[in-house]
Amino acid sequence: MAEDAVHRVSIAGTDTTFEVADGERILSAALRAGVWMPFECGWGSCGTCKMTLVEGEVATLFADAPAISPRDARRSRIVACQTTPTSDLVVKPTWVEPGPREGLATERRPAVLTERVEIGPAIFRLRFLLDEPVEFFEGQHAVIDLGDDLRRCYSMSNRPGSAEVEFIMKRYPGRIGSETVAALNAGAAVFLEMPYGDMWIRDSAGPLCLVAGGTGIAPILGMLRRLAAERDPRPVRVLYGANIRDELVCWQELADLIAALPDGELVGALSAPPAGWSGVNGLVTHALEPMLAALAGADFYIAGPPPMTNAVTAQLKDAGIQLDRIRYDSFG
Repeated sequence: MAEDAVHRVSIAGTDTTFEVADGERILSAALRAGVWMPFECGWGSCGTCKMTLVEGEVATLFADAPAISPRDARRSRIVACQTTPTSDLVVKPTWVEPGPREGLATERRPAVLTERVEIGPAIFRLRFLLDEPVEFFEGQHAVIDLGDDLRRCYSMSNRPGSAEVEFIMKRYPGRIGSETVAALNAGAAVFLEMPYGDMWIRDSAGPLCLVAGGTGIAPILGMLRRLAAERDPRPVRVLYGANIRDELVCWQELADLIAALPDGELVGALSAPPAGWSGVNGLVTHALEPMLAALAGADFYIAGPPPMTNAVTAQLKDAGIQLDRIRYDSFG
């Protein structure tokens, strides 16, 4: 047993066990040990990693995680990505497999910040260099582990294939996570857990609609970089909303990528537009409304703050879009 591993977790009905360091998340320890069980976001948002606690005692690390509910406690259900053991455990996940599922061969790698550039008001592009490349799909996200149990989720805005990882993030005053990340200087060392998430471009015959709000442009930018590089022949519609013009970061790059597609269109929406603004006045839902009829057979990819992603998802459901054609990335 490793020196800092103090608890053993056993999978009910099997001989599979793994060790968990004091204060470590059950999911992180399982992945490190090569025990592959259900998970997706790594952040306590989706609830995919819920499992039954059969024996033992645990502590919750993020009590406000959206996936945690009082009903879970009554049913002895725990969220593995936000729970740590305080004793040896027996747990019962939905399944355990010998290898990772597609897109979720998640690793924990050391990384060094090589660049931090302010590209908008309190909006930064961060580039990290990993010790070796990690495979991911455009649209997925990573967890930045800053130490002292301080973690933040950000989507990759670059393409895979190198040891470089790029994020676009916003500093929110009073939020220690975003303030700490925004204050990192070049040379700062962190750990990245990646990839997480289920939002990447799938093969399909119909159009694609990519909808971004604020720094939700990060995964959309990564997706669009792939589509442009492959000159994807499908119709691609990109809707990007923000409050003010300066918050529409990477706009020119987006326009250039759209221009490289055989059938692409970029539409901007501003809540507080300047004089002469040629885009939509209002929210991305206002921009999307007149396009819905033409997008009846499209696949939708949505990224941004929860109020925006919730509003767009509800709008699509009301329009009769099937749930299996809607994927989203929503972090508060």
